[in-house]
Amino acid sequence: MPHNMTRRQWLLGSTLTGLSTSLPACTPADAPMLSSNRPFMRGTFAHGIASGDPRRDAVVLWTRVTPDDMTDGPVSVLWHISENEDFEPMLRSGVVKAEAANNWTAKVDVTALPSGKTLYYRFIVGDVTSPTGQTKTLPDGPLDKLRFAVVSCANWQHGFFNAYDHIARQDDFDAVIHLGDYFYEYGADGIADTPMGQQGRLHDPRHEIISLNDYRTRHAQYRTDPNLQAMSAKFPMITIWDDHETTNDSWQGGAQNHQADEGDWDARKQAAMRAYYEWMPIRDPERGRARETLFRNFDYGDLLSLVSVETRLTARAEPIILEDHVDTIETDPEGFKGDVLGDPSREMFGQVQEDFIVEALTQSKADGKTWRVLANQVIMGRLNTPDLEPYVSEEAVQAIEKDWAGVRDMVKLSKYNLPVYPDSWDGYPAARDRFYDRLNAAGVNDMLVLTGDAHEFWINDLTTQAGDKIGLECVTTSVSSETLIKYMGDSTADYSLLLTQSNKDARYYNALQCGYVAVSFTKDKADISMMGLSTVTSKDYSAFEVAGFSVRAGETTLKASRARGLNLKQKALFSGLG
Repeated sequence: MPHNMTRRQWLLGSTLTGLSTSLPACTPADAPMLSSNRPFMRGTFAHGIASGDPRRDAVVLWTRVTPDDMTDGPVSVLWHISENEDFEPMLRSGVVKAEAANNWTAKVDVTALPSGKTLYYRFIVGDVTSPTGQTKTLPDGPLDKLRFAVVSCANWQHGFFNAYDHIARQDDFDAVIHLGDYFYEYGADGIADTPMGQQGRLHDPRHEIISLNDYRTRHAQYRTDPNLQAMSAKFPMITIWDDHETTNDSWQGGAQNHQADEGDWDARKQAAMRAYYEWMPIRDPERGRARETLFRNFDYGDLLSLVSVETRLTARAEPIILEDHVDTIETDPEGFKGDVLGDPSREMFGQVQEDFIVEALTQSKADGKTWRVLANQVIMGRLNTPDLEPYVSEEAVQAIEKDWAGVRDMVKLSKYNLPVYPDSWDGYPAARDRFYDRLNAAGVNDMLVLTGDAHEFWINDLTTQAGDKIGLECVTTSVSSETLIKYMGDSTADYSLLLTQSNKDARYYNALQCGYVAVSFTKDKADISMMGLSTVTSKDYSAFEVAGFSVRAGETTLKASRARGLNLKQKALFSGLG
């Protein structure tokens, strides 16, 4: 999100009235206090180590070398991998080069590994050895259980990465799924007087990043975070970018936060992607394949297929800004929804990626796997605005206009039940319907979608226009990026209830805390645990379950049940009784 108010923050502070609620306290009294005051790594391996993109017989190992003299030639980096922490016996070893051309990063795709194994790895330069990392290859054959940590939206300037610290304290995650906004492109303007700015947590470089050197510098800064280092050293990562790894609201041909005086869009996009491939534990594109097409499939034995998708740079059409269409909407709101929002040419996945996803999920079904999971960036469920005018005062509108000029139009348009987030799948309904129709035709009606981007917790049913169930969506909140409580204050809980009540497919909504989602899978069920944090502006924090849900396997479609942590009103809305 930009620092100034955008459409995502149209929630109007304390202007919502008449919806009293009693959500659980932000921090349960019995939640244990933790401290994420880990030491920063320094020296040769100052940016830590990581692994990712696991396969049954392979995994990518990553580090970055800080050479004594940046003008020197390539640095030889020795790598080791073993089934034992003492590296006896050695399973595989080799040498990889770190050099100026790849910003001194070192990445190796280690193959011929045993499946379903916990492995240990390290790097050596001269007489300096990195910390030991832990990773896992994908299992083959029968599998009883899996557990993932699901994260999104980590803003250096908004808070400490306490979510990463909490994940790193645990031992039983098979991988960390990062759904994007791994970093933010913004500069440090207006941050100095914020709580994090006062603690010196400002972006480097101070300006908005545009060039290849800018993107590399920002990656390097985020990789100095000790909590990120601890998490990525302990678990393999499955990652995909969202928009902020390039710039806000990016699409195939541009971005909201890319202006003409910032140079050529394609040059900026290529610089951002090059830095991403250098600094992340992922495989480089195959020869002849564009960098944008970062979508892939991970098969976990007979239990689960995980398809990681790309929804920004491959094919996405330009997002629609509703405030630019006020006259059209007021004249013919249904025509706008059908002809402009519903334009069938508006792509999200693109044909090649959609074919890949449908084929992977169809094959998973044919192979008898229990679960089909989509790692997705932006909200897929149907979420439309309620009429806000009864809840908004003129005084509040005037106050918000100072930060967001479009607030008055947005309040006026809310009565037409337009998308809450038009930059999400609701802004591309024809593309969503085509995707759903293909899944329906293939008999895939049990897709679990894991989503980031929104800085909120959601549970949404996924339905076609005709009302057929396609699956279920679980949205994770942000690692540290500001939630709506900053803009709404005490009315955040009231708004959550209003939005849930106004949308049939929305089962649960909570925009109060930063945190992450832990999701476990067995042959019988999936358990979703929404983990909240008491604070991200201090390294001393508590972590606790905000809400939890059970999803039964083997049904025709997926349905969340056995909710935990909900108050009476939330339970009524979750059960469809509200």
